[in-house]
Amino acid sequence: MKHFLKKNLLITDGFKLRLKGVEPLTFGTEIRHSIQLSYKRTYLIFMIQQQTLLNVSDNSGAKKVKCIKVLEGFKRRVSFVGDFIIVSVVELRNKSKKLSKVKKGEIYKALITKTKSKVRNKDGSIYFFNKNSVSLINKQGKPLASRIIGPLPKKLKKGRYSKFNNISPGTV
Repeated sequence: MKHFLKKNLLITDGFKLRLKGVEPLTFGTEIRHSIQLSYKRTYLIFMIQQQTLLNVSDNSGAKKVKCIKVLEGFKRRVSFVGDFIIVSVVELRNKSKKLSKVKKGEIYKALITKTKSKVRNKDGSIYFFNKNSVSLINKQGKPLASRIIGPLPKKLKKGRYSKFNNISPGTV
């Protein structure tokens, strides 16, 4: 268990605690910090932001896309699993270059389906995937593809994500 103190941040095991009541107390030549019990826990993990390269986990024809803008919030910089972003197609799949539904350089909306960074559920379980993936969406909010490759997290099982759950092989 590694931890160290830096100004008013106590960084331990992948997350940082923002200390509210830090007062330097001097005992001889040593300086010690008193820590109140009230603190705010913020995680160091940043997920998807602008300029992030993402894999496409459906059969729409795109292979890699780049995040242009994170939606759902004014000046929002980071997005998580289940958020919508605006992407630009960077690379197409080899077999479907002529027959694909998408073209290189086109701009689409996308749903984030998988992230590399760890996500903690309310029950305490943690899940993560090997790569950052999205699924492309048309203007009506329906998936462009007819099939999603790989399972989706349980968070995408209900509500406005039900269309994506129907075309995926399962949930994790």
